[in-house]
Amino acid sequence: MAKKMIIKGVGTFMAKRYPTDPLGAIEVITLGTLQDLKIDLNVELEDIFGGDGLFAIDVLVKSKSIEVSATDAKFDLDAIQLMMGSTVQEQVDSYVWVLNEQDTAATGAANSGFAEVKPKFASKIYGNNGDITVRLKDSNKLLKQLISNAAAVAPDEFFYDEANDVVVLNAAHISKEIVLNYKREEVVDMVDLLVDEVPFPISVIHHGTFQQKDGSFAGVETELYMCRAKGTFSINAQRAAASASAISLQILDPERADGKLGSIKRFSATSKI
Repeated sequence: MAKKMIIKGVGTFMAKRYPTDPLGAIEVITLGTLQDLKIDLNVELEDIFGGDGLFAIDVLVKSKSIEVSATDAKFDLDAIQLMMGSTVQEQVDSYVWVLNEQDTAATGAANSGFAEVKPKFASKIYGNNGDITVRLKDSNKLLKQLISNAAAVAPDEFFYDEANDVVVLNAAHISKEIVLNYKREEVVDMVDLLVDEVPFPISVIHHGTFQQKDGSFAGVETELYMCRAKGTFSINAQRAAASASAISLQILDPERADGKLGSIKRFSATSKI
């Protein structure tokens, strides 16, 4: 009879994506800062009745399922890759938004007779003619962008002087507080969310080794040969709280010749591994 053990922790979790090319490398996604992990083994039964008895005479096994849910303390683009089926692109030339940047309009230096605001976090705004919005802070009025540099700018208008990297406004706004939203160039890691992508099959391993009250170490390892992501992936940002993201997986039949879906192993160890 297998020896019992107490699970006193969360362990680590790894997912492997097998490439379409059999000779290609296996992509490995490791969640090593888990807050929780749950593996549910479910059996759905249907009662079979016969005669006038009030109790079932047998049961029909309608389905079996195994579901895995894990919450990681660290945000990882690879977890989104699991859920959405897209591929993480590393070190891509792209952009990020600068939101609600506040500054005070000054007398125009590059554009005499106008008011100017220079973006603080971009040497050049990303996009055609600058992808930018400008709002007057006091009145919360959104200004209309002119397509190109203009000889005259109305109080409710502005244009972006790309050559000098300044936002140009009517002179009436000199010394007024201005709120800017714009894109700046940035090298990023990114996942594109596509309309026709579906989660890809993966195999998963959960491993944990825990010290028992007698000082020995006992471990449990669960391996599932084929799973697919399901449910909801949340980026749960909150005030004064750390965000943790969760993934859910459902087992699929790997259609192996031996009929196995996976395994659960209990083992002894000399130390925490």
